Amino acid sequence: MDASSDRHLINASWLIKLRWVAVVGQVVTIMITIGLFKIKLPSVWLLAVAISLTAVSNLMLMHWYLSLAKKEVKPKPSNRVMGVILLMDLFSLTTLLYATGGPNNPFSLFFFVNVSLSALVLNRKWAWGLNVMSILCFAGLLFDHHQIEQLDMGLDSITDHGIATLRHVGLLVAFTACSSVIVYFMTRLTDELRQQQVTVRRAEESRARYEKIEALGTLAAGAAHELATPLSTIAIVAKDVEKAFEQHPPNFPGANDVVEDVSLIRSQLDRCRGILDRMSSHAGESIGEQMQSVSMEELIDSCLEGLIGASRVEVSLPPDADSWMVDVPLDALSQAIRGLIKNAIDADESGRSVRLAVTHRGDKAEVEITDWGSGMPEEILQRVSEPFFTTKPPGKGMGLGVFLAINVLRGVDGDVVYRSAPGEGTTATVSFRGQK
Repeated sequence: MDASSDRHLINASWLIKLRWVAVVGQVVTIMITIGLFKIKLPSVWLLAVAISLTAVSNLMLMHWYLSLAKKEVKPKPSNRVMGVILLMDLFSLTTLLYATGGPNNPFSLFFFVNVSLSALVLNRKWAWGLNVMSILCFAGLLFDHHQIEQLDMGLDSITDHGIATLRHVGLLVAFTACSSVIVYFMTRLTDELRQQQVTVRRAEESRARYEKIEALGTLAAGAAHELATPLSTIAIVAKDVEKAFEQHPPNFPGANDVVEDVSLIRSQLDRCRGILDRMSSHAGESIGEQMQSVSMEELIDSCLEGLIGASRVEVSLPPDADSWMVDVPLDALSQAIRGLIKNAIDADESGRSVRLAVTHRGDKAEVEITDWGSGMPEEILQRVSEPFFTTKPPGKGMGLGVFLAINVLRGVDGDVVYRSAPGEGTTATVSFRGQK
């Protein structure tokens, strides 16, 4: 669950609790008013509004909230649902005040509570909409309300006078100003708080990401150090055997196969050294690589260089690819894209081609890598960028390719976006900032 959904669910939870407090408070107030102060009120109507409307709607809101909270992937609670609930509370409050003295009733100040809650839990559009409705409801109470003798503060309704007095106009202007100021500053504060939360969350994600990169760099350096000695020993022995065969060609059965095997060992040792170097580079050293101005054609050539299965890649370049220049860390970015292309090749075991298409959108370059493999379901797509997460068989991958590619791309204001569905293949769209 992301921070936005978490915050909205918390707001919904607190709104439910506050509405139960409101129900209890309304009932207790009505009972004290009738029983202790002997004030005649339309109790049946008031209780129907206080209990039936507010309580029943709150039970429905609780059911809606609990259904969201039980879901594994929690959707963001709708502003529309919470807005309708607060609008219902506004009409309920207006009805109660209409029957109990209107603006003469001290509880008319609760209009500001409703306005404050709407500015706190809803977006800006809904908050201002409810503010306008609150002003209209208060104006309606000024126009007409049921007078209670014990609560009479000398403010008759406009219908009693036949015309709005200066006192009516002044109260409406003051109410409008107060409610609007509340909404304005509370929406600004909540917006700034949400932006600050986003900034903090991004900073935490960035710190966690670099901690992972640092750990990978340490792992890569340790692996390179530990493997360097045995690989060097094997390389020396293989070279000595190769020279011995050159000086004294063997004549036993299958000798040619043995010579070829020794040559293969030598080539694979060189490849192991290259892999260790690239792993170290991917894990952190490439972060400090200098930016180079290269054409998109040169970048794609660099991505395909040394790639096993490069013959399966169908490249689609724009006509100006040789003159379309981008400023990028060439080695790091090439290896990042190369890893994604390798994933696409591995995803389709039928041997079909992988499509690599280069386009540009504004000041961003885009490289689309499409395979026709088995595709990925949504739960896999959500985890594809996690380090050490892989769907490949054991020994076929470490689950670092996408994670490292994303970290390299973020250094050039880029990203990787995956589109996939079971049985429909996968498309990885690499975007990064460049200049044409």
